[in-house]
Amino acid sequence: MVEVLEETTGKDGRKVLKVAKENLLALLSDLKDNGFTHLSLITGIDRKSKLEVVYHLHNLTKNEYVVVKTETLDERVPSATGLFKSADWDEREQYDLMGIVFEGHPNLKRLFLPDSWVGHPLRKNYDLSKVQYINMDENGDDYATFDPGDGW
Repeated sequence: MVEVLEETTGKDGRKVLKVAKENLLALLSDLKDNGFTHLSLITGIDRKSKLEVVYHLHNLTKNEYVVVKTETLDERVPSATGLFKSADWDEREQYDLMGIVFEGHPNLKRLFLPDSWVGHPLRKNYDLSKVQYINMDENGDDYATFDPGDGW
């Protein structure tokens, strides 16, 4: 049995399980083995001092939901793509916009922004005063540029 750090109930009545990131994949695997075969959402939350990663799982047979939360101080968590194919794009989105590195992801690269984009726009420390522009080169590939006068 996987050690759960905290078990609560959300405002919507869903069970919420908090687990250390070292035990995340074991808990997700146990839940999958117990019928929670649909991973519907992964999201990240910037808590300033740490990042929280939240997984929403659904047991389609029993129509039950469970939410799994884990935290990271170093912006890294293990990838759930080996357990759930649906984790692929959600993890890439969180990597792109929040800067969460999903270790073991088979293709962890930006999803919405070009590789040359500086920073992660949904982080609380993202500097909105520094303007970046997305351009297209002659091959049709996007790239980011910025105004050097903005302090870059």
